[in-house]
Amino acid sequence: MIGKLVITAIVLGSGAFLLLSDSFEIFISPFANAAASDIENIKNDPVIQSKFIQAFDTFYENLGKMQFSISDFFRN
Repeated sequence: MIGKLVITAIVLGSGAFLLLSDSFEIFISPFANAAASDIENIKNDPVIQSKFIQAFDTFYENLGKMQFSISDFFRN
């Protein structure tokens, strides 16, 4: 239990250090710019949009099936 608390404290401490340090912006800036350009490319490409919508439709269909399966499981 103490080991888990120490690991949690280390992870949270290092995350806080990265977010509050001045070098974090320099570190994350290229990744943020790449993500922003990828998002713009997705918004402007109709093929990617249709595949994205198809993936969401499949996800919601399977989510509905899972909800029914879970409710049936707890009823029995």
